[in-house]
Amino acid sequence: MKLVYDFLFIIGMLFSCIYIYIFYKSKDKGLHKSILIVFFALLVFVLLESYASIHNIEILLDISFLIVYGVKLALGPLLLLYIQSLFLDDKKVLKNGIIHLTPFIVFVILISAPYKIAMVSGEYFVDYIDVIQQYLFIKRPLLDIIYLIYIYISFRTFDKFKKALKCNYSHIEHNNFIWVRYLLIAPFIIIFIDLFFVGYQMLFGYLGWRTQNLIMLLTSISVCYGLYYGVKQSKVLVPYFLLDSSIGSKDRKKMINEKLESEFSSFEKLLVEFMEKEKPYLDEDLTLSKLASGIHITDKKLSALLNQYLEISFYNFVNSYRIKEFKQLIALPLYKDYTIEGIAYECGFKSKASFYRLFKKETGQSPSEFKINQN
Repeated sequence: MKLVYDFLFIIGMLFSCIYIYIFYKSKDKGLHKSILIVFFALLVFVLLESYASIHNIEILLDISFLIVYGVKLALGPLLLLYIQSLFLDDKKVLKNGIIHLTPFIVFVILISAPYKIAMVSGEYFVDYIDVIQQYLFIKRPLLDIIYLIYIYISFRTFDKFKKALKCNYSHIEHNNFIWVRYLLIAPFIIIFIDLFFVGYQMLFGYLGWRTQNLIMLLTSISVCYGLYYGVKQSKVLVPYFLLDSSIGSKDRKKMINEKLESEFSSFEKLLVEFMEKEKPYLDEDLTLSKLASGIHITDKKLSALLNQYLEISFYNFVNSYRIKEFKQLIALPLYKDYTIEGIAYECGFKSKASFYRLFKKETGQSPSEFKINQN
């Protein structure tokens, strides 16, 4: 088993270092890439500490201790900041970063460093180190819980941004951020397992082997898998007004009904007329801003019209027209030799998977079933 640990720890560190170099040399040097560099650099230290622990390499343990001892106070916030950096302006994310990473910095200065000095010298030169020693058993579960809280907040933030994407883009398959979900799910499972081991040992005593090695083994595997997708992830800015949830949807609907009913009614007619005559939905890269320009209103007003007045997302609104167009085209003799996917692409769809999913949701039939029934 020791050889397995060695192999995976070394592979994990090697892959992390290679991808950190790739992130650094990437032409797309956004803040989101910089955050990933820091995140996986910290994981290198975590894996290094576990490797050193197995082989009793004191110098490596000393080097990694200051960072690893409270590293979960940094990893959790970095996950959240990474999610924010994919969608928000860099200045706002950096401001949040100072707030969220301050506890880790304070922990290193006031706890990790004094505790390490005390371990080396054998003397507690500050009184509270003795107190820390007495309550050391709660450090690991406490940091695990804080990490899990950050993962939960990251999930909520990610879902919020995903909903905002549907209000701004007619096609989001290329921005599906599947790997980001993995980046959140993987540490959640690993930390949950770690908490289980901690709870078991607190109740029934030491297991006889270093459970942290298994946790780091899982971490190493997740690093190797996750980094491959992280290299390809791009930044997608979302307009700030789409992220404003300070007013509930019912309240905003009421405000529109009372103050802007006439204006939004005329906007609706203008929008429907433009969609039917100009067919902007045939543009596979149609965005909220492009459509707003077409009917000469601001993207903020168009967003309000769709989300609050018509109570439909931009994504669903545009794709409903694409599905309607598909139904019309598939019945025409001109398209009898086209494949289903070919007709879908003619209608503005960019992905076969998203077309099939949306068509099934809209009609209750698959495109193939619809075609057979038409014939």
